Parts: sequence; C-alpha cells; structure tokens
Amino acid sequence: MDSKKFQVNKVNAYNGWDPLKQVVLGNCFTPEFFEDVKDTKLRDLLQQILYETIEDLDNIQKTLEDLGVEVVRMPHNNKELEEYHLDGKVRGLPKPCLMPRDEFLTLGNKILYTSTNWNNDNGGDNIFNPDCMDMFFQEQWKLFQDGKISHGPLIPTNQDQINHQQFQFAAPVIHRVGNRLIIDVEDHSNLDKVILERYPEFTGANIAVGGHTDGCMNLPKPGLVICAPFVNESMFKETLPGWDVVKIENPNYMRSEGDIHSWVADKHITNGKWWHPEAKSNPELVKFVEEWLNKWVGYSEESIFEVNMLSVNPETVLSLNYQPEVHNALKKHGIEPIYCRFRHRNFWDGGLHCLTLDTVREGEIEDYFT
Repeated sequence: MDSKKFQVNKVNAYNGWDPLKQVVLGNCFTPEFFEDVKDTKLRDLLQQILYETIEDLDNIQKTLEDLGVEVVRMPHNNKELEEYHLDGKVRGLPKPCLMPRDEFLTLGNKILYTSTNWNNDNGGDNIFNPDCMDMFFQEQWKLFQDGKISHGPLIPTNQDQINHQQFQFAAPVIHRVGNRLIIDVEDHSNLDKVILERYPEFTGANIAVGGHTDGCMNLPKPGLVICAPFVNESMFKETLPGWDVVKIENPNYMRSEGDIHSWVADKHITNGKWWHPEAKSNPELVKFVEEWLNKWVGYSEESIFEVNMLSVNPETVLSLNYQPEVHNALKKHGIEPIYCRFRHRNFWDGGLHCLTLDTVREGEIEDYFT
C-alpha cells in the first residue's frame, strides 16, 4: 500500500500528556454550505457561524504548529451536500468532520474507530492509513446487518435497546494512563470486557459518569485529575490512587464569551442543547437548527468546556478561555495554559479535546501505579 497517499501512517499514544508530535484537527463545512437558504438574514447568520468556526480552527492549528506539532486537518467534505436539498423535504443534514475525538481513540499503535457510520467521504480518504485503523465495531455492525450475528459486542445499560447503538460507543469514555485504561461503563455495562479482550496489553479500571467523560474530567499530567462538580471524586481513590483531584466548583465561567447571564436566561429556548446570541431574537434560527441541524448539536448544558483540554506535554495545555479555578490548579502543578478561542463551542457542543485526535506522542507504554 502506498503510504504517501495518507497523512497518518504511524500511530503511538499511550496517554494524553506525553509530548505531542502529530494531531488530527477537525474541520467544518465552508460557508457555501448554506448558499441555498432563502432567508437572507438566516443564511448570513449560518454562514457566519461556519466562517468563524473555520477561522478559530485555523488559529488553533497555528498555535499547535508554533509549538512544534504536526497538524493534519480533516476535510471540509462539502460534497455530501449534493445528496441534500434545502427545499423543506430533507431533514438532518450531515455533521461535518469537526470532532474526531468523539469517534476515534488512539490506543497504543492503533486508532480504534468506535462508531459505525464512518466512510471515506467522512474523512477517511487521504487521512488515515487503513493499516493504522481498528474498525472492529463497524465490522460487527456489518455482520449484524448481514444476519451473521444476532447482537453486538456491547450491551447498553438499557437492555431493550436492540439497534446499532450496540455496535458503537463514544470514544471519550476511555482515558489512557499508560498500561491502564480508565473506562466509563455507565452507558455500556460490559465495555471494559470488550476492550480489554481486544487489547490485552492494557489493564482496566472502571468509573461510572455517563456521557462524554472528557467534558467531565481531564488528566493533564500524571498525578492530576481535574473534574466537574457533579463527578464523585471518591471513585478516583481506587482508579487513580494517590492522584491529586481538583474539583471545579464554579464551572462555565466563560460559557458564552463572557455573557454567562444570557446563556442562563435563554437556554430554555433550545432546551439546553445549544446556544447562540441570536437564538432569543431569531426564532427562524431555532426552527432551522431543530429541523435541519439536529445532528450537529449535542447537549451543551451538561458540557464543562473548562476541563475539555488538550495536553501538548506535561507542562503545557491548550484550553478554551480563562477560568480561575482551572487556571490556578494548572499553574500550581507546573502547567502553563495556552488559551485558544472557539466562539461557537456552545453551538457545536465541543472543546479542544473533542476537536483533536492525538495520533503520535513520544513515549511508550508505562505502568504509573507500581
């Protein structure tokens, strides 16, 4: 296989803090995506969101490159729009390749793809060398569709769910700590068994938080946990014994570029799923997002972006804006935060950890507990 056609040809990452050498950064549709929206005011607003998102991503890329990190960008993949028409007949426009960490996880020398809907149009061509990929869950889904297996490798907490959710999970529910994987089993009760059987070089320690845990906790360096206020820190006594746990008591300080009062007052308009300054005064925007972009938004109200950080090395992290508790905790532990702007994080429901996939870090597998 000609490796020159791919941008990611080798993989090495056993934790989230060793010196970062290569990272995949998400991308967004270009503003032309919304050219067919007839409402001029709505179209301009939607295009502004895309333009500013790309601008912020470009600045994040420059920051990483200035730190000596090779950055691989996901494609814009606007070509998918050919299958969709803004004529009121089609709903649920495809989500751009913005948050690779939601679906990909680097485990040692493999990238585990944890979802089932990935294809070349969604970012595979010219990005990931297939030799680096573990497509286990997609393969299981195909076997299920072909009638060769009756159920998937994952058992959801809700045993009544017999659908493709059995064959996927959110990649951020696994945190790498050398040869130990911290696995959130709240939503998939036997995820630890499935992963550890497939990757026997690792041991596991379970937690139960739910959702995307990189929006609830972060391990910026060995010995330090930063977590959201609703996380029960007692569970770290067994999973990360002896580590310093810093619980953020006042999160979301910079929830909306300094306008936290607007977010709190207006979040009911979008049921806490997403936020934009125009949501209150522009019902057409709310209607359009609900009808067309339901796959784009998450549940921003429960995300703690201050812990959704990317470690460049044990002394440096990239973070979204200044938050006093997080800033002071990082500085206390000898970590220098570099602040990046992501203006529409409450629209996309994602932070710096979501936007990136660390593919190559220095270092090898280590035991941090013996």
